[in-house]
Amino acid sequence: MASEKRERQRTNREQKLVEEQKADTRRRRIAIIKRYATYTIVFGAAIIALKLLSG
Repeated sequence: MASEKRERQRTNREQKLVEEQKADTRRRRIAIIKRYATYTIVFGAAIIALKLLSG
């Protein structure tokens, strides 16, 4: 049987790991959103430029 201190340490490690995974997921999600927002802006600008140039 583990001591209370070891149980607390294990619980804290597990909690820290879960928080790190959540933060990593959030970072990846934000990066994807930024990437697609950039694609959308570039695509929109290209369409506007084509409309303006074609008359």
